[in-house]
Amino acid sequence: MLIQKGKECLMISARTLEIPHTTMSAYSSVRAEFLDFRDKSHGAIAVDEVSSAIAAGRFVWIDTNLRDQTHSDLKRELPEFLADQTPVLKILSAEYQLNTDDQVSSLHRTDDALHIRLVGAEDTSKTIISEVLDIVITEGLLATFSEGSCGVLHAVRRDYIRDFEQHAATPSFLLYEFWDKQIEQFLEVQGHLDEEVEETRLALRISADEATLTKLANVSGRLLALRKRVLPARRVLEELVSRKTTLVSEATLQFMGNMIGTLERLLADITANREILESAMNFSLTVMTHRTNMTMNRLAVVSTIFLPLTFLCGVYGMNFEVMPETAWIHGYKMFWIVSAIITFTLTIVLRKARLL
Repeated sequence: MLIQKGKECLMISARTLEIPHTTMSAYSSVRAEFLDFRDKSHGAIAVDEVSSAIAAGRFVWIDTNLRDQTHSDLKRELPEFLADQTPVLKILSAEYQLNTDDQVSSLHRTDDALHIRLVGAEDTSKTIISEVLDIVITEGLLATFSEGSCGVLHAVRRDYIRDFEQHAATPSFLLYEFWDKQIEQFLEVQGHLDEEVEETRLALRISADEATLTKLANVSGRLLALRKRVLPARRVLEELVSRKTTLVSEATLQFMGNMIGTLERLLADITANREILESAMNFSLTVMTHRTNMTMNRLAVVSTIFLPLTFLCGVYGMNFEVMPETAWIHGYKMFWIVSAIITFTLTIVLRKARLL
């Protein structure tokens, strides 16, 4: 269902539940739109119009959804000059899309293209799931490839038209938009983990029971999983900024250079949170060890006091006919007097030794 409004069209897609800002044709696994930086115009175009739009001086963004599509069909649907690009051929290969959870952000360069793989993080409160977005940049064109829903891609679509109309000066602003949303996603996940780290720390102060230790392991594992995604992203950003290219403007590279500091601070926060959990765990174990030692100390004191009494009971519990003390008139009283003296003496000695 399309609703025309001014220069923009809003499309309600039953499949993606997404409302993009530009005019789109009926849902397709491949969709294209143009951005003209001369008059700030934008809109949807057919895939077979991409080459003519680039020739006319417009910048084109092609977005491809790889889910439920055969790679041979996708290759036929893409513009021929793009489908023959080495990075695109690699992306469309069946092997490249397998085991996305083991993938990390990466950067590959060819003579006339850049291929950036962004691996984001979606927090499900139980584990961190990878979100993979491939970006291919050539002269006059940016192509994105995702496997189904992608939070970073949706965030860019939500805001990029406003930024295009108000701030953008070169086509590479789109690359900045993707990196900006990717970092926002990392920060959002880290914010959730911050709260859980504090909850776990407070729980460990009360008791290191099985439920708390399970939560500790879960939060610590998710922090490590987030770090495994942020660290490669920082390396890719550093490489992208350090090696100049005509496909990305100097101004965009400068803005992206500032993002490196943000990722470094994020990595520092992740490390700090892991140290907080480790410190809380060590404190909890120290408290448990202290309590155990106190309990063992009390048991040792009781055993020390009762050891001579047990000896006396053992001696006089023997069935011998000749035991002179058993014939004494006050033998029973003497047993309790001796027992009391021993108990009193040991109590005083243990108190002076600060064991009781």
